[in-house]
Amino acid sequence: MSVKLKRMNYKIISIIFLFTIKICFCNICKPNQIYSLIAQSCLQCSDQCNTCFNTSEQACITCGDRLFKSSDDSSTCVQKCSKNEFLNENLECVKCQIYGCVQCDRNQICDQCDQNFKLDKANNQCVLMNNVCPFLTNFIQGPLNLKQCNNQCPQSFYQNMEAQICEETVKCIQIQESQNLSFTQRIIQIQPFNEDQYLVVGNACTFALLDNNWKVINIQILQNITNYDQIYTYNGDEVSKESFVIGNQGGCLGGNRLLVMNFQTFEVVFENKSYHFKQISNIITSYSLINIS
Repeated sequence: MSVKLKRMNYKIISIIFLFTIKICFCNICKPNQIYSLIAQSCLQCSDQCNTCFNTSEQACITCGDRLFKSSDDSSTCVQKCSKNEFLNENLECVKCQIYGCVQCDRNQICDQCDQNFKLDKANNQCVLMNNVCPFLTNFIQGPLNLKQCNNQCPQSFYQNMEAQICEETVKCIQIQESQNLSFTQRIIQIQPFNEDQYLVVGNACTFALLDNNWKVINIQILQNITNYDQIYTYNGDEVSKESFVIGNQGGCLGGNRLLVMNFQTFEVVFENKSYHFKQISNIITSYSLINIS
C-alpha cells in the first residue's frame, strides 16, 4: 500500500476514532458554529443554518428559524416550499409524486391539479382535459400551463401518451454491461476516479467502477439488505443518503453498521456496528472537505 493510501486510511479512521471516544470539539462552540479541525477554531454557520457541517449555505444540518429543508438538496434551506411541494412533519419540503398535481397533502393525496388537468379523486391522479388541444392525438409542448399543441414532439422530447404532453428527454448515461456485470440500481452520484474511470454510486449501497466508455469493470454491494427499498426509499429515491464517497473510498451507513471500502484495492478498510449514524454521517461529510491528497 502506498504512503498516500496509508495516509488517507489513517485520516478517515482517525475521524471515526475521535467520534467513538466522544472527543467532541463542537462542545466549545456555539450551537450555530462548527469546529474546524484545520483552523482549530469555531466557524460561524451560514445565516440559513441553525447547525451545519461547514460554512456554506448548502451545508445545513438543521435550518434556521422559519426556514425549511429543500426537496432538491437536503443540506439547503428555503423560505417556503415550491408550488408542487408540501411541508412534512420534519419541516422538509417534499415534492408531490402525482403527475400534474400542484398541491397535495402529506399522504401524497392530490388536492389541486395544474390548469390543463382535472382531478380524478377516485384514482388520485390528474387527467388531461379534453379541450386543451383540438385533437386528442395532439401533445402539449412546453410547461404544463401553456396550450401549445403539436402533432408530434420535437427532437430531445418524447411523447407521453398517457398525459398527452411532450416531456424533455433526460440525457442518461448508458452504462454498458460486461462480463455478466449488470448495474440496475438508480444512480445517486458519479465520481471521477483514477483520471480515466468513474465510480458510480447507486441505491442499496451499490458501487460500480466504470472505464471512460462507461463499461462496468467491477460492482460492489457493500450491504446486501433484502428489504432495502422498503426501509430506505420512497418511489425509488433514497429518503436519506446512506452511501458516501471520500477520495478513493466509499461507504454505506445502512443495515445497522458502517462499512468503508477502498476502491483502489477493493478491500474493506473499516467496519463497525455501534455508531449513531446521523452523527457519524455529519462527521464523514465534514471529513470529505479536508484535503486528503
